[in-house]
Amino acid sequence: MTYASRRVGFAALTLFATVLAGCGGEKSDAGGAADVASLATASVTPSASASGAATIGRPQLRLDTTDEEENRLWYAYHLCLRDNGVQENKGRSAGATGDGPGLSLDQSGEPKAAYVACANKLPLQPPELDQAKNPNYQAQWNDYVQCLRGRGMKIHSLPDGSGWTYDDGVADPSGGYDGPTLSKVERECTMETFGGR
Repeated sequence: MTYASRRVGFAALTLFATVLAGCGGEKSDAGGAADVASLATASVTPSASASGAATIGRPQLRLDTTDEEENRLWYAYHLCLRDNGVQENKGRSAGATGDGPGLSLDQSGEPKAAYVACANKLPLQPPELDQAKNPNYQAQWNDYVQCLRGRGMKIHSLPDGSGWTYDDGVADPSGGYDGPTLSKVERECTMETFGGR
């Protein structure tokens, strides 16, 4: 799965999504699968400025945003947080080089000033994946989960509708997919169900 919150599960989203992805909703690396994936798993929501424009200047993800583009945007956001005082989890970030994935940050949401300073770098999820903007979101989410199940994944939606999790007691709930292949399957199901394809 990808570094940042992938757009669905995504992943996830994805979350092959998240303010604290390396800071919170990060996908697992190719060596292991995350237990839960969700569309929007932001644990810190930037508040609107005095002008009420919390989204002005923020990068907008699209359903067809490539993993490389998304990783670059999330990395810029996480780098900003780190540079503004959010503590880095050095052990988890040790494998990161250059501007690639791997920057892991403390998930406490502190210092709040860092999140305010970096709010304009926090990527916006695609409008299709925003429950407030997409009146068909719930039906499409259900179709998305069914698409993943149809491709062999043993998953079910979480009761609050915030994401999905693997079924209990299944020998290989991922359907045998490794990280990159799972990310590809998630992207295909996302485009199929949320992209109208």
